[in-house]
Amino acid sequence: MASVNKKFAVEKGLEVGDDALVVDADNNKTGIGKTNAKFGLDVATTANFDGIVAAGQVGIGSTQPTDDFDLVGDGKFGGKIKDNSGSAGTNGQVIISTGNGSGVSWSTEAEIFTLASDANNSIQFKKASNGKFQGADNFVFDPTNKRVGIGSTLPEYLLQVARAPGDSANGFVQIGGTFLDSQGAVGAAKSILAASETGELVWVGAGASITNILHVNEEGDDGFDGFTLKTAKRTIGAACTIASTGDIIKVSPGLYTETNPVVVPNNVTIDGDDLRQTQVTPSNAGKDLFHVKNGTLIQNLSFVGAANTGAIIAFPPDGSAGIITQSPYVRNCTNFIPNSQGMKIDGSHAEGLKSMNVDSYTQYNQGGIGITISNNGYAQIVSVFTICNSEAVTAISGGQCDVNNSNASFGTRALVASGVGTVSQTGAVAKVTVAGSNEVIIGSLTSRPFTGQAFYLGELFNEVKSFSVTNAGSGYTSSNPPAVTITAPTGSGGITASGVAVISGFGSVTSVNVNASGSQYRTAPTVTIAAPTSGVTATASATISPTYFTINSATPVTAGISTITIDQTLPASVGIGSTVPFAKQSRILASSYTFEHVGSGTNIATAQPSKGGVAIPANQAVSEEGGKVIYTSTDETGNFKVGDDFTINQNTGDITGDAFKKSIQSQLTPLIIALGGNV
Repeated sequence: MASVNKKFAVEKGLEVGDDALVVDADNNKTGIGKTNAKFGLDVATTANFDGIVAAGQVGIGSTQPTDDFDLVGDGKFGGKIKDNSGSAGTNGQVIISTGNGSGVSWSTEAEIFTLASDANNSIQFKKASNGKFQGADNFVFDPTNKRVGIGSTLPEYLLQVARAPGDSANGFVQIGGTFLDSQGAVGAAKSILAASETGELVWVGAGASITNILHVNEEGDDGFDGFTLKTAKRTIGAACTIASTGDIIKVSPGLYTETNPVVVPNNVTIDGDDLRQTQVTPSNAGKDLFHVKNGTLIQNLSFVGAANTGAIIAFPPDGSAGIITQSPYVRNCTNFIPNSQGMKIDGSHAEGLKSMNVDSYTQYNQGGIGITISNNGYAQIVSVFTICNSEAVTAISGGQCDVNNSNASFGTRALVASGVGTVSQTGAVAKVTVAGSNEVIIGSLTSRPFTGQAFYLGELFNEVKSFSVTNAGSGYTSSNPPAVTITAPTGSGGITASGVAVISGFGSVTSVNVNASGSQYRTAPTVTIAAPTSGVTATASATISPTYFTINSATPVTAGISTITIDQTLPASVGIGSTVPFAKQSRILASSYTFEHVGSGTNIATAQPSKGGVAIPANQAVSEEGGKVIYTSTDETGNFKVGDDFTINQNTGDITGDAFKKSIQSQLTPLIIALGGNV
């Protein structure tokens, strides 16, 4: 076919058919199958290109391709994708590079997975089967504390090797080759490792016998090593300085004067030979005797000496107790030191459990305190007997404890729960709650509220706790006691408190008993006692205490909301948005507790009934400032109580208390008894 060397020119446009080919010369656009081309070439139907080549490269979405195939934008593959071997792969495989310039290959996900173990801080290793990495489940590194654990996921030491309970197959450590001590020395034949005076491991003489028992006796010397009875230490404190985890300090009968406080290391036991004959006395008055840490045990000791205002057992106040995973344990001990504290469990001085356990600990520390639990601390107390204490067991600032089979004899007050701890979270009322309801819906929560917490709604109100007579007056008669008037509360829906005057045989007001504590008081109300017909008008004042709501149950938090059931009814309606702070309630839960002449005083010479001592029943269980004592008890007269509102008088058989009065049993029980039946 002949060719013509002449340009083909379209001056104004070209149109083939109606819309088969339309050339817009003015705008330099060509449409195929379109009359309104928007691009240089605008194709309305399927187009087939046998090859688009620009300098040996193909570009889609790219006007200047930089590779053999350059795609800019989204791609969709309806057919097979093959690797450099021509394989289309199988279901679940992924494309990986086979190296620089050598293409790609199909591979399984398992072959490229490098995090086979997701345990925190797991040591990674290379698998022999496929050369990939996997995490060890019993070999960890703690980067924060720079510790290594084998068999322990939370190592407490630079290197910790642990064995699971009951697992006899693991936990052994074998060292092959030459072992060097802390001084870099090689041990002689039959020599063994022992702790030096500085606590470092050194080789000791051939044939020496070292165990985990350290001895303390009156014939000892603190310069001795403590490993045998003949080389015993003289003081418990000296033994504690060289003791390590798992050691037992055996204390022979005798009197040991200690430079207190004595710090007992983690997981060390101090074991006296005999409760009566193994006695410890502190030399520094006003300071604690023993500072205990994780897993320590103190048993079979008596504490004696002059008046001391410190605690016999306590956490170190500098925080060195660390994280408590095993509560320190006190067992079979007696405290004879006047004005001391048998135990001080301050939760601010420890982390973790913040707790101690007690079994068989007698407190004959006249004028002192048996056990104090504070600042969200906790205790399990069994068989603790307190005699002539100012307070037997006290929980303050969110401290809590369980007490079983224990007693308080004489003293001032027995079980005292006062106040609440620090606010742990603050929510807000999510739904209007009406007066009389015992259920509230709280929002903006981060964690589930729990039994043992207290809270208030919007504003912290008060109730009347007690009345104090400031002027007894004169001219009153018991047959016609004067009316007692208390001003009304200012809080919405509040209930006015009421009281009843008690008249002596001499015509004076001896006391005003609380008949109803009222609610919604912002300040202490004014108390007015009616004037006598003739004589002096008596006066009195009121003491108030904050009113917290305590949790019976709470639903799990969903979208920040929990439904909380409380142990009382709301005195007034509460609107949406009212703030709700939560704090741990100071609480004592006591069962089978015995009160014996509580309130009669801290001096045994005058507290006994035969010496003029008089019990004060109101001092047996004291709940104040939002704290709560929950108890069952028996007193010196045989009266059985279930809390403050249910009492059975063993001498008369009478059943009294608000809880009983509200029960149908109050109506049925006398009839059943009269008929000779059983309740």
